[in-house]
Amino acid sequence: MAIFKSRRVNANPTTPTISVVVPLYNHARYIEAALESVISQSSPADEVILIDDGSSDNGFEIAQHTLAKMACARVYKQENAGAHNTLNRAISISRGEYVAVLNSDDAFAATKLARCRSVINESPGVGLIAGAVGIMDDDGVSLKTGVTIDWLARARQFLANTQLPQLALMNENFVTTTSNMVFARSLWTVAGGFQPLRYCHDLDFLMYAFAHSSVHLDLEQEHIVYRVHERNTIKEDLAKVRVEIAAVTAQALFDSGPRLFSAGLNEHDLGAFLTFLRNKQFTELLAFFQTILPAFPTRGAFYEYAANARNATAFRAAVTV
Repeated sequence: MAIFKSRRVNANPTTPTISVVVPLYNHARYIEAALESVISQSSPADEVILIDDGSSDNGFEIAQHTLAKMACARVYKQENAGAHNTLNRAISISRGEYVAVLNSDDAFAATKLARCRSVINESPGVGLIAGAVGIMDDDGVSLKTGVTIDWLARARQFLANTQLPQLALMNENFVTTTSNMVFARSLWTVAGGFQPLRYCHDLDFLMYAFAHSSVHLDLEQEHIVYRVHERNTIKEDLAKVRVEIAAVTAQALFDSGPRLFSAGLNEHDLGAFLTFLRNKQFTELLAFFQTILPAFPTRGAFYEYAANARNATAFRAAVTV
C-alpha cells in the first residue's frame, strides 16, 4: 500500500529509534559534507554506522575525524564487497527500529529524520518512507536546470498523470537512491536484505516494500540532495542497467499483480500500463523474465541469473539503449 502524500538511549519511548548507515567507497571529496548533514539533523540519529568498502583514497580518515564529535557513531573498514553487501553488513550491525541510508556522495535535508519520525508516529507500522529529491553538482551547488532535473520532472509528471505510485516508480525511479529511504528493520529482514544487483538494489527494495508492506511518499518536502557527478555508478553501463531494471520489473509485476492499479482496474489503468511499456522499450525481455521467474527459488537467485555474465550478450541485445 502506498500513502500518497555508542548508542544512546532513546529518551522518548514514543519516538522510533533511527540508525543512519553510510556505505563509503572512494568518496573522500564528498564524505565530510555527507556526514555533516547527519550531524546537523534537527532530530538527531540514534546511531551512525559507517563502513568503508575498500576505498583507495583517504575518505575513511576524513570520516573518522568528522564523526569523532558523535558519541553514537561507529566506523569500520573492509575489503571491497560491493554496495548491496556493504549496506547489508552495516544494517546488521545497527540496532535502530528504523534505518536511514546515506550514500557517501549525497546529503540529508536538515529535517529529514524529524519528518520521518513524524510519519512513523502518525502511521505506526509504516514500512518505508521517501521524500522529494534535490539535485546538486560535483561542487555541491544546487541545480535547477539540466538533464537530471528534466528527467525528474518527467518522472513526477507520470505520477501526477496516473496517480499510480508503484507503476510510476517502475516507469522512472524518482525516489532516485537508497539515500532517500528510511525503512523498518523488520521490512529489511523479511525482504532478505538488499539483493545482489549492482545498479537496481534500491528499486528492488522499493518494489518489495510496495508488495509486502506500506510506503509513504512525502513528495511535498525535500528529504535528500542527490549529487550528480561523472562517477555516479548508474552511468557505468546503460545496457546493463536496463537489463537489471527489466529483471526488477518482472519480479515486481509477479509480486504485486493487480495491486499496481486502482481498485476498479479501469481503462485508465490499462492506458497507464501501456504508456509504461512503451517508455521502457524492453517488453520482449520483460516477457521472457516473467516466463522463467517461477524456476528460481528466491529473488536473489533470479537476479544472479539475470546479471550472469554468460547471459550478458543476449540480454543486452534485447534492450534499447
